[in-house]
Amino acid sequence: MSGSEKPAISGLKAAGIGCAAMVLLPVLFILGLIITYSAQRATPEDYPEVKPEAMARRLGGYSQDAYAALGIDRVLDPAGEGMREDDENSLSNDYCYPTGLESMADEPEEGAYKMRHSWTLQDVGKDQGLTAVRRLHAHLKDSAWRVTEYGRDDEYQEWRVSAERDGGYHVHVAWSARDQRLDGGASAPCAYDPDWPEAGSSSDLPDTGTPSPPLTPNPAA
Repeated sequence: MSGSEKPAISGLKAAGIGCAAMVLLPVLFILGLIITYSAQRATPEDYPEVKPEAMARRLGGYSQDAYAALGIDRVLDPAGEGMREDDENSLSNDYCYPTGLESMADEPEEGAYKMRHSWTLQDVGKDQGLTAVRRLHAHLKDSAWRVTEYGRDDEYQEWRVSAERDGGYHVHVAWSARDQRLDGGASAPCAYDPDWPEAGSSSDLPDTGTPSPPLTPNPAA
């Protein structure tokens, strides 16, 4: 073989190796994604185990504490008497979805839930609504909560206050100038129901296990 032929042959080998690498890299990448996805699917999310009844009581306590700080003399008790027809007090669950590659499947995490307690007061005038928001802001600043939002939203004509605390719990209140309405509530992070049956389906949700907690004004307000 002449010296001029050797570089040509070496060049062909290098080109062949390069082509093989270009074909192999996508295959290895896809294989890595499949392995990572399978590993994540087999590993539960880092949610605490909390019974829905216990979570409902916890959210009810947070809501009651915030509601009492508003200084509005109105009871929100769905199971009692005296609650106005247009006012609302509801407790609800929603699905939890995994993060990472698992999110591509768009399937809820089996046995997991996130809970929210919401309430609404209709016919709340400006003076009463703004005073309530200011009172709650002052109360949250002096407690274990960290205020994350406070002030006016010009687009929605709302005055809001929101806060969070360790563990991912949130409380919020907003007064709407358009609707003369005060909305509020508390929300919890995702948790596993420790009593969730092994035969449960990801299309099901753990029941809240309790009616909506009543909210009462602060007697000293």
